Amino acid sequence: MASANPEWTRPDQRLPERPADGATGPPAAHGTWHRMHYAVGVFLVAYGLTGLVGAALLWSDRRDELGDYFGAGNAGTLLVLAKAVEALLVAAAALGMVRRRDVWFVPALAGWMAGFAVFAVLDVFDGRWGGLLEHLLYLAGFVVLLFVSYGLSAKAQVGSGAAVRATAAPAPGEGAEAGQDGGPRRLTRTQEFALAALNRLPRP
Repeated sequence: MASANPEWTRPDQRLPERPADGATGPPAAHGTWHRMHYAVGVFLVAYGLTGLVGAALLWSDRRDELGDYFGAGNAGTLLVLAKAVEALLVAAAALGMVRRRDVWFVPALAGWMAGFAVFAVLDVFDGRWGGLLEHLLYLAGFVVLLFVSYGLSAKAQVGSGAAVRATAAPAPGEGAEAGQDGGPRRLTRTQEFALAALNRLPRP
């Protein structure tokens, strides 16, 4: 007797099979995620939490410091806004680690870099040379960390491409699909520069 639904027996109509390991969620990591990105994320989260806890414990001192820059009348409100933004930056860094997406580190790094740059400019106008040196050092540290993150992304991206090239040659007509599944192949100029700088670092 003929089947009532013959289309289910056609190979081109069958549903895709599940992976052998039974995984149903998203891939374990993205093509630009490197295991050392965890170290970057932990540093960002720890730095942000330290700033939030320090502000809560030394609120009056932090308010007085901002009062020296912006005036005592606006110091309290500005401090609340600054710490609210810092909490968002910490959340972005934590989300980047949970989702294994290094792109979430960019707003966190850029936010702290922008903050230190603003204070460095204010130090120049107020003649606070000691504060200027401190803020410039912090700014330089976060710039280096941003380049390290870019370098790790490029390193993971190149490694993913090498793994794809090491597999068996695809059948005719499947080359483009394999290239898309293997992740992006082209690196930006910033990634190339960061990768080159990362490769020059001495290794243990």
